[in-house]
Amino acid sequence: MLKEENFGNKSETEKIPETASDMKIALFLAGHIDNPCEAEVAPGKKENIREFYLKEARRLLSEMTEENAKRFLELKIKEYE
Repeated sequence: MLKEENFGNKSETEKIPETASDMKIALFLAGHIDNPCEAEVAPGKKENIREFYLKEARRLLSEMTEENAKRFLELKIKEYE
């Protein structure tokens, strides 16, 4: 699943449970792709981390078995290509 990280201004880390369904994973990633956090990449310079979530979504697609979840996530990725 997703690597547990602390990005941007989030005070708690977020992680997808190992037992989550493919659709739950797809919805989690889609929410973060649409509304990414920001990370400070240099003093005073912030960037959103949408690319991180897009990369994770692409990686996890090959592991998914639920066709509806895969299709949903593929369409979400295409929105930002």
